[in-house]
Amino acid sequence: MEDIYADLLQKTAAGDQLAFKKLYEETSPKLMSLCLRLMRTEALAEDVLQEGFIKVWEKADSFSPGKGRALTWMSTVIRNKGLDKLRSLKTKAAETEIQYEGLEFASQDLQPDNLEDVSQDLKGLMACLDTLKPDQKECILLSYYYGHTHQELADKMGKPLGTIKAWIRRGLEDIRPCLT
Repeated sequence: MEDIYADLLQKTAAGDQLAFKKLYEETSPKLMSLCLRLMRTEALAEDVLQEGFIKVWEKADSFSPGKGRALTWMSTVIRNKGLDKLRSLKTKAAETEIQYEGLEFASQDLQPDNLEDVSQDLKGLMACLDTLKPDQKECILLSYYYGHTHQELADKMGKPLGTIKAWIRRGLEDIRPCLT
């Protein structure tokens, strides 16, 4: 499958401002939705998106097409900026007006009727995550989607810290081949 953003990201790494503008125009709506899920307020989400795209501009040369897709790399940059912002505000993603009740937080809108709205990367990721044991999947989603630390997960799930770390590490190892 062709990575439609990889070329734009590589041109951005070379300092091509027009490629960066096009990359922003094509990916910012998807990345804004990621920011909104993480930050829960539009103002904070916009700040994170802007800071994230500055980081994308500055670090585009560290993107390696052989290691993953461009949008996945950009999502990671944006997500990390969001988590940094949450930490700087001395808050946790789980404390931003959301009640966590297990895996039910995942949208039920991702049914066959609406799959055209979901990026290929996200569909692939969810399929890979579905191959994991429920506890592993839950830990990975809570860690990467909500930004919980391993200790917070251990406390929340009533499991030893070592177990949580092992579930996440093994889960990531298990899905790595699926993601490539």
